Amino acid sequence: MSGNGEKGKRSGEPGIRIFGGGTKSPGGFDPNKAAERPKKAERNKKDGGNKTEDRGKSGSRKAASGAKSSGAGKPAAGAKPTGARKPEAGFKQSGSGKPAANRQNAESRKAAPGGAGRPSAGIGAQAEAKLRAGAPAKPDAAANAGVKREAQAGPRPAAKPKPQSASVQSGAPAAPQRRQTGAAAAPTPQRSKPASAAERIAAKAAGGTSAPQSGARGGEAPRRRKVQATAREVALNVLAGVEEDAAYSNLLLNRALQRAELSPADSGLATELVYGTIARQATLDYFLNRFIKSGVKRLNPWVRSLLRMSLYQIRYLDRIPPHAAVNEAVEIAKKRGHQGIASMVNGVLRSILREEGELTLPDDLPAAERIALEHSHPLWLVERWIAQYGEETAEAVCAANNQPPKTSLRVNTLRGSREELLGELEAEGRTVRASELSPLGVIVESGGNLADDHGYRDGRFSIQDESSMLVAEALAPEPGMKVLDCCAAPGGKTAHIAEKMQNRGEIVANDLHEHKQGLIAEQAERLNLSCVETSVGDALTLKDRYEPASFDRVLLDAPCSGFGVIRRKPDLRWAKTPDDAASIAKLQRQLLGSVAGLVKPGGILVYSTCTIEREENQRAVAEFLRDHAEFVSEPFDVPSLENAPQTGGAGMQILPHQFGSDGFYIARLRRRS
Repeated sequence: MSGNGEKGKRSGEPGIRIFGGGTKSPGGFDPNKAAERPKKAERNKKDGGNKTEDRGKSGSRKAASGAKSSGAGKPAAGAKPTGARKPEAGFKQSGSGKPAANRQNAESRKAAPGGAGRPSAGIGAQAEAKLRAGAPAKPDAAANAGVKREAQAGPRPAAKPKPQSASVQSGAPAAPQRRQTGAAAAPTPQRSKPASAAERIAAKAAGGTSAPQSGARGGEAPRRRKVQATAREVALNVLAGVEEDAAYSNLLLNRALQRAELSPADSGLATELVYGTIARQATLDYFLNRFIKSGVKRLNPWVRSLLRMSLYQIRYLDRIPPHAAVNEAVEIAKKRGHQGIASMVNGVLRSILREEGELTLPDDLPAAERIALEHSHPLWLVERWIAQYGEETAEAVCAANNQPPKTSLRVNTLRGSREELLGELEAEGRTVRASELSPLGVIVESGGNLADDHGYRDGRFSIQDESSMLVAEALAPEPGMKVLDCCAAPGGKTAHIAEKMQNRGEIVANDLHEHKQGLIAEQAERLNLSCVETSVGDALTLKDRYEPASFDRVLLDAPCSGFGVIRRKPDLRWAKTPDDAASIAKLQRQLLGSVAGLVKPGGILVYSTCTIEREENQRAVAEFLRDHAEFVSEPFDVPSLENAPQTGGAGMQILPHQFGSDGFYIARLRRRS
């Protein structure tokens, strides 16, 4: 669902594995066991391996050989540390904090082990809290009563904290600080910038749990080994991150899967659980509230996500036995919480199994409420679509938004025809067919992740939604023209324009965000397109950077509410408010008016969005034409849409249920000569 890949198939997908019950992994040191002080010779031997290697330019840190926590501040034999925290689950953290735009480069770098600034066992509750907050740790008198101090030779001045490296300042997690034993100075813990939500969740999902390896000596912090996280644990961590941090599910899931090293079948299951649970959230909560006295909203976010995910498996995934889903949920609750939570989860889910046949919606609900609950959409959004399209179409749109997106390809006509590509993919054992909507589109019904295919790497095709392919067709660029793509990232439409121009002419691909410039350049390089020039800046300022009437074609693929791509981004439906469409429509009108003057007389301006909101589409174009008499709406030929009902006004509106593609709006506006 993220992008246009094969992940996230429904219950019919072969190879989904059912996980059996497991036992809780032992975690870290035993806080109830007295730690023995190592002999002096052993301490001195350890001191030589407690330095870290700093690789600042790459933005990542990798622990040097033997750089495990030295267990500084250990209590003497017989003393029990209070407030000591069991080590986290041995997860990795991303080392660079680079955005998703540079994911391919970031994958080649290894993440630093462990967490930044993790306190040693036995420093006491107050000291641990201050250390986690970034302040120097002071001894807790109550917690450390009877503990021998390491520095018996007298007081030692604390070393000044080292300046933060560039990687720390840019958001990368710092390597853990080590305390030296013996007579060495104790460095003050440094403040490190917290990892982002995406980094934290992806690292947690990848690491699973950790347990001490055999052979750890008394007084030494146990060495950790990575334990593979299950598909359900990865999915739960992503769902909890979306709940707690309002993060984007597709970004968190992509990063978590990159680090989790799951099999293709397990990656598909994790993807299905994340997107399916989010998509069906309203329906799941409606039924869960029947079995939870305090209500779903009052639960801890991860417990709420666990119950939703488990009910989703019971209600919507036929190939997963219900009791297996319950057992896995209970085991996860034990591992992540405690026996009380596990008992509550077990009781709720088993009650649901007993009454599963009675989980139905009332028959007397008003139409909007029924559609909102049955297809899990916000009530205000359903009411809005009923007003715009009628009850039947609104329900069809909502139902389509819960279906997995298709994988569609656009052939690079500079490297071959659609018929040749269809033949090559069939020879590889893939099930493919020609798109009904786009003359260059290919639908892949089975065959795995096409982004790993040699044809993709060689630039034979691009992965793009069918509706999006029609934008360049409406623009109708010709070889030798000068074209402006105002909001170009990630570059799919830019590349399509260049291919239609046979790589002859000039295309300025502009985007607001500098880090997205690399995405556009990568697309052009992969497809061997040399006529694309990238540019960074606000599209509202393009009129000040270029001469008036200097482009033959201008494409404004405007920022929008995104209601046409809900099936790819299911959490979008819950993140938007009724005011969002109105506020974004104001920006769209400003953008249209700003770039219109850059079109040559006789040239074409194409306005497109990936939403189905009339206020952002037909009304925006109607107001533009009212205020710019020099432009006129011009139809363009799409044979597959000749018999498809339209909603009136200028331009063409594609709805998600019509072709199983994204909801898209495209208007072609020609400037009078």
